[in-house]
Amino acid sequence: MLSAAAPAKRWTVLTTKHRGSWPLGYSDVLDGCGAVGECDRPVWIANGTPILLSSNGELDEWLVLYFTSCPKFTSLDLSSRKTYALEIAMWCGFLGDQTHPLTWLEATEEDFVDYKDRRTNPFQSADAVAGGTWNKAVYALRGLYDWAISRKIPITAGGPAIETSPIPGGPGATRVPGVRVNAAFVRQERDRWVVPGTYRLWREVGLRGRRVERVGDTEWRAVGESGSFRGRNTQRNKAFTDFTYSTGLRVQEAGSLLLPEIPVGGAVEAKLAAATAKYSKARMWYAAPTVMRTLEGYVKVARAAAIRRAIREGRYDEIEEIIWVSEVRRTRRGTFEAVRDDGSVMSLNTMKPSVRRRLFWLNDGRPEPMALWLGEDGTPFNFESWLGVFDAANERLWAEIEATGGSPNDQLIVTPHSLRFSFALALAVQLHQRLDRIHGWDESVAYGDGSRYDEVFRTVKDVLGHRSVETTRNTYMPRVQRLRFDPFFGGPSSETASTADLMSALATDLIEVRNLTGTKA
Repeated sequence: MLSAAAPAKRWTVLTTKHRGSWPLGYSDVLDGCGAVGECDRPVWIANGTPILLSSNGELDEWLVLYFTSCPKFTSLDLSSRKTYALEIAMWCGFLGDQTHPLTWLEATEEDFVDYKDRRTNPFQSADAVAGGTWNKAVYALRGLYDWAISRKIPITAGGPAIETSPIPGGPGATRVPGVRVNAAFVRQERDRWVVPGTYRLWREVGLRGRRVERVGDTEWRAVGESGSFRGRNTQRNKAFTDFTYSTGLRVQEAGSLLLPEIPVGGAVEAKLAAATAKYSKARMWYAAPTVMRTLEGYVKVARAAAIRRAIREGRYDEIEEIIWVSEVRRTRRGTFEAVRDDGSVMSLNTMKPSVRRRLFWLNDGRPEPMALWLGEDGTPFNFESWLGVFDAANERLWAEIEATGGSPNDQLIVTPHSLRFSFALALAVQLHQRLDRIHGWDESVAYGDGSRYDEVFRTVKDVLGHRSVETTRNTYMPRVQRLRFDPFFGGPSSETASTADLMSALATDLIEVRNLTGTKA
């Protein structure tokens, strides 16, 4: 008979790894097998499967079953499985921290209402989350309870089965206090579009430790260095965010790149591996020459220093299951394949990020990871860890702005997706401007349904890797269309107006386009 673990105030999320890293009690079968080798590991336990371990040292057997057998959960990508498991762990910890502790199977809708207030109300918690993060929590918990009800799981050992979910249906569960649900142009979590000057402010203050000076009611600029800043990996972090802002790649796509996949010799385009892309579809990506030079500087200086440090401290000797590569070569399709020391060949185009981090080669006789992005210790940097870098930068910028008397509405929340969206909006503006100039269209020519700009939306769709051009059109046409009716766009001045100028013009009308540096970006 399976059973739920006793309530606990804290739950830790672990994940299974290649060599069978599961705790005692995770499976009776595994407990009886002793040491399990890679070739003998159970096929029903996928690498990266979450394990929730309570502070009491207990496993909840029902959660183990959910994480390993529920199709809706196991079909999620690795990042989503981990995110959902973290949300479930936080919920279990909340229930275990009450005056009368409960297991997750004993929770009621009243408990959920209290939990929602704890997570989303800034007066209840300094770490209150916004709409997007809260929605993930709701989806994670709904999936768990839907599964539990369908499986008729008993609330207590030998007791009645759970019949109702504590997570209410409808928008009430996801609505965050103080935020209008689905309201147009209202920020619920991240800022989707950031003008170039505001990105530079965020980068210089959040990543490079500069201070801010207030120059207007809602305008700031970066000034001298902060003596208290103890930031690390500043060259790497700047290179990554500049690269993402310049290419529009998703965090998994940019964060999983290998050194051989970076174009050299002045080239500014390369092919993205299908296994790292959403929808598993390879595509071309493009970067500005200035950004490629920034990337080259990171590789030659900060990355090289991290590798030397790792070799000196013997860190690579501690890494298990390294895949040693003797040669990387390009295929006729423009993708790459790696030749292992034993002569076997692996396609980099179909290689998942977790395997990519295990690739090493010898450079001038010294071991070196093939991953582009490395941690300070010289080991491959997991792309999921970039979210923490962005969070820290957001907090630092807000602390600086708040110190100058800024209000909560002045807080800027940048994510990798913010940079991706901002790149796409800038690209759409540039292409609209180019077509207007080529065809002589100005404000006297009605925008219509935008069909004359189909080439623009197809291009943006291909560069971003969207599945449908309609997704691109529906997202970006309403924003660019506003500029199209502005004499600044399409008029005589448009020939000299920069993309930054045009995006700043958008920011004056749309709250969703953020500009903290003034009208000129």
